[in-house]
Amino acid sequence: MRRPKAPGTVLQALEPATRKLGELEGRALRGEALTLVELAASLSQCLQEVARVAMELVLDQAARAQPCSAPCPCGQEAQSKGFEDTSFVGRFGRVAVSRRRLTCECGSSSFLLDRAWGLPTGHYTDDVREATDRLSCRLGFQEAVAELHHLWGVAPDASTAKRWIGQDGGRAEAGAEADAAAHWARYEAEAYAIARGERRQAQRTDGFGVVEVDGVQALTWKPGQEPRRHSGVDKTPATVTSGSAEISAASEMGERASRHQAPSTLSQIRGSPMGPTGRSPRVHGREVCVGLVYLGEHACQQSPRRGVLLEKRYVATLDDREGFWLKLHAAAATQGVLSRKEVVRISDGGKYFIDQTAELFSDQPLVGILDCQHAKQHVWEAGHELAADKKEVQEWVVPRAQAIMDGKVAEVIAGLADERERRRGKPRAAVDELRGYLDRHKHLMDYPRYQAAGYPLASAAVESANKRLVGRRCKQGGMIWSEPGLEAMVAMRIAFMNPGAWRSLWPHAEASPLVKPGIMQRTLGRAAAVVTPSGGP
Repeated sequence: MRRPKAPGTVLQALEPATRKLGELEGRALRGEALTLVELAASLSQCLQEVARVAMELVLDQAARAQPCSAPCPCGQEAQSKGFEDTSFVGRFGRVAVSRRRLTCECGSSSFLLDRAWGLPTGHYTDDVREATDRLSCRLGFQEAVAELHHLWGVAPDASTAKRWIGQDGGRAEAGAEADAAAHWARYEAEAYAIARGERRQAQRTDGFGVVEVDGVQALTWKPGQEPRRHSGVDKTPATVTSGSAEISAASEMGERASRHQAPSTLSQIRGSPMGPTGRSPRVHGREVCVGLVYLGEHACQQSPRRGVLLEKRYVATLDDREGFWLKLHAAAATQGVLSRKEVVRISDGGKYFIDQTAELFSDQPLVGILDCQHAKQHVWEAGHELAADKKEVQEWVVPRAQAIMDGKVAEVIAGLADERERRRGKPRAAVDELRGYLDRHKHLMDYPRYQAAGYPLASAAVESANKRLVGRRCKQGGMIWSEPGLEAMVAMRIAFMNPGAWRSLWPHAEASPLVKPGIMQRTLGRAAAVVTPSGGP
């Protein structure tokens, strides 16, 4: 029977550190200089080995202290059948441990040490998996595992990183859906109680909240058109120590590097997703719905022509349109938008988003705003159809764009009616299109009132979110995703960027804000000096 060793046994793990420190002190006394980089690397390698050995010694003591029997769920007593060896890879390297197996007459068996100390069921510990997910959210899979190996000396291979993103992205999406469904159930129950007079509606606070919605396209393989994975394309071994094999270079999607060459070369490759006429019929663009909610006081002007949102919450989904709106409502409630006296909705004029948000927030004091930049863009497009000379285009567009910003939309529409009579063919069609666009959205274009109230006039924040959430990671050169892979990656990036969402996936992980506290304080100080009521992100 194995019994715990004498107290203090774990201190043996410090022996390598003692030897290393003595060696370094001796070199210093002999006048042998080391650069600070060499000194730090030597100490870091030594401390990593100390931590690995300490983990083995602590777990060995804990295994020896485990009882020889324990109650089984069936009611009988499970007895020890000896010790079994296992190992796992953590941030300090591979750790070997021998622990006691308990077996019951009912046929079940268990390891008490595994449950008590949270030993991983797979090859890697949760901290390695969390770090891999964290890096894979921002870097390509190959780059992520290479970076983790550089930082910790341990890393899985790229195919394992992809598999983890798929699994953990599914967990993140399921958690977000469950939270949204729970919020909606509470919201409906509260609304019914208020309608029946059982509860009084909470008093709204001063200020306004903002809801912005947009969509962004990403390339995915059509169902059944995913390329076959060549055997041996991704042969990267699990990297455990610095002496392990180099991480091989491969493309984002596990394809050969030729799929990421220049289009002129790709068009000549048999089976390439990009042909001489452009996009292959095997590939199509899928829209990711993106939503952003924040409070008005959190939109500050960090510097001239540059804004910053101090606090915000993102929502995004690929396939579940109905679930997207539930999650958007839940995010608005969590951020405090639904408790404000005004809820500002900014859109680019898309009918679907306008109708859906109007229905979703039908019980809210909704203020609809058409993005002023999209309105100006329509004026410029019409101007280019009416005149060929650049100066003439500018002379036609600028006064009308300024009149729109001054709230004189009705006058612009009336002027377009006169303009129509002088035009024929395509110019007349362009005038008709612009006139119809302005007439449909004139109730969303009271820009002087919006500016006086401090509302944002443009949807730059959600368009920036499109790039931040999807573009930076999912729309790099040559990236073509499977639909489940794209959905999982978007879910993981949402979890990474929303406050508290990452901790719900990894309770052991400290929150790592994208803006450090010191930077936030400097931003707040600078913003307070230059913020204006009409300033927006």
